[in-house]
Amino acid sequence: MTRHYLDHAATTWPKPPGVVEAVVEYQSRCGAPASRGLYQSGLEANQIVLETRRAIRDLFRIPSVDDIAFCSNGTQALNEAIFGIAYGTNRKPLHVVTTSIEHNSVLRPLELAAARGWLEWNAVECSSSGMVDPDDVIQAIQPHTRVLIISHVSNVTGTVQKLHDLSRIAKSRDLIFVVDASQSAGYLPVDVRELGIDILATAGHKGLCGMLGTGVLYVRSELQNQMAPMMIGGTGESSDRIDGDFPWQARVESGNQNVPALASLLAGLKWKTRTAAAPFETWNEQILATIRGCENLRLVGLDSIRTTDRLPVFSLVAKRPNNLLQTPQEMAMFMDSSNRLECRAGFHCAGMIHNSLGTREQGGTLRLSLGCTTTQEDVDAACQGLVMLDQMMSS
Repeated sequence: MTRHYLDHAATTWPKPPGVVEAVVEYQSRCGAPASRGLYQSGLEANQIVLETRRAIRDLFRIPSVDDIAFCSNGTQALNEAIFGIAYGTNRKPLHVVTTSIEHNSVLRPLELAAARGWLEWNAVECSSSGMVDPDDVIQAIQPHTRVLIISHVSNVTGTVQKLHDLSRIAKSRDLIFVVDASQSAGYLPVDVRELGIDILATAGHKGLCGMLGTGVLYVRSELQNQMAPMMIGGTGESSDRIDGDFPWQARVESGNQNVPALASLLAGLKWKTRTAAAPFETWNEQILATIRGCENLRLVGLDSIRTTDRLPVFSLVAKRPNNLLQTPQEMAMFMDSSNRLECRAGFHCAGMIHNSLGTREQGGTLRLSLGCTTTQEDVDAACQGLVMLDQMMSS
């Protein structure tokens, strides 16, 4: 039976042509660390890192490659941002506004920083479709609010947030505007200058098509000196010093960089520039029509095919809790065992949104998510599997 991978919101698979090959090429032909030596292979490693920075700069319209730091994943990037602001900023007291749609990579660092007395925070509730109302954000802002953190796209519902409106709110109140683009990067255009984004964090292994072990952090140059370091170690320069102010980028990237993973990220970004985008709106329409025809399944999120409204992330729950296969975990097991459809079940590392969506008592949702290497065969199989699941729940 053919395997159909439908968990691209977690990581893209299979990787596009050239991505795995870039890792093998680096490991077999170069293998040297970056920023550690002036020998030929070391310079080649440096060039891979620089070219990847340039590709990220161009993708997000970032002013300079010096404003980009590479991390091990989106979680590290968000932790660097949150703890860097919390402990580093001199704008105290510090209050942060965020939302209930956020990934735990935002919520848990905020909770930990609050427990340490570094900041206070509150989260704005989203609607039952996963949308955050900008007016609710305005109401949540307090006199000592300094930061607004928002996920561009929910990893549970796929709902696209109104970044332009939220950016205007942040700028009008002199707030640091932090955007988690882990679900939107590679799917939607993100221009940090047009959107007034001060800090952008994203994974590199989802819509950007790199390997696991890649993350990106952009910090506006004027804020970099305010960011307290989370760690410091080998930077490849000034190695005779153990104290002093080390550059922001070098601090974040302390230790040997994951050059093979960055080579894969570069290959993924190059592939995307020469490859037509997947027909996500057509696939949205096909899957949403299938869900509407199911008697026992309910869509959690916006019923819209437009990618400006929602990305191809579909969360489902049982309409009637007393049905057979009522929990998301049972539904996911059925999808895998009957059709080799690999979906995710549960809370999806998003600790607050299920209160807003009303899905906590059911154990979260069944999630199907498409990506850059999804095929029409995958979508057809997903629709067939949903119909079979619905029929089984009726039996």
